[in-house]
Amino acid sequence: MDHHDVKNFELLRDESIIGLGDVVVDVGACHGTYTSFFSSTLGNTGKIYCVELFPENFQRLEMRFGHAKNIEFINAAISDSVGTESIYVGDSSEVHNIIGHNTSNVPNVKVGEIKSITLDKMLEDEAEIGLIKIDVEGAELKVLKGMTDVMKRTKAILIENHLDDIWPETRKILIDDNGFSCYNIEKDEDVTINSERPYQCLCRRVS
Repeated sequence: MDHHDVKNFELLRDESIIGLGDVVVDVGACHGTYTSFFSSTLGNTGKIYCVELFPENFQRLEMRFGHAKNIEFINAAISDSVGTESIYVGDSSEVHNIIGHNTSNVPNVKVGEIKSITLDKMLEDEAEIGLIKIDVEGAELKVLKGMTDVMKRTKAILIENHLDDIWPETRKILIDDNGFSCYNIEKDEDVTINSERPYQCLCRRVS
C-alpha cells in the first residue's frame, strides 16, 4: 500500500462512498490492496468482483481471499470487446497490461493471451454498482468504452490515469458524456475541462 492508496481509502471512508450491501468492482486487483479494503468495509454483505489480468497475481488473490463468500474472482482482461487480449509484462507484477508498453511508452514484453470481457457483459445482471475501481496501467479507455451501459448504473468510479494522450477522451467520457463530477484526489481539487491529467480521480454521479 502506498500513500495514494492511504489517501484514497480515507476519502472513500470519509465520504461514505460504499456501504453495507453494495456491489463493488476491483479492476486490476493485483495484490488485493483494494479488495481487502472493500472486504473490510462490506464484511459479508454485498458483492465484490475481484478482477486480475496476470495469472500469477490471480492465483495469489484466490489463495488470499478464497474464503470470502461474497467475492467473485475473474481472471481476464477488462476491455472494450469480448474475445482475447495480449498480456504484456513490465518490470514488476504491478505494471503488467494489455497495451504493449509501460506508462513511459517503453515497450513491454508479450508473454501470452488472455480472455477479454467488457464490464457491460460481466455486470449485466447487476442493477446498481456502488463503486468501480480501475487501475489498468494505461488501458483505461478500453475499460471505459466497454462499460457504456453499466456506467449509467454506477454511483462512483475511482480511476487511476496513467497516460496524458488519452486523458482528454477519458475526461470527455466521464464528465461530458456521462455526467460524473470528478475530483483530483492528489491535488484536492475538482476536475474541469482545463484540468491536467489527475493521477488518482474519484468520479461520482451527479444526482
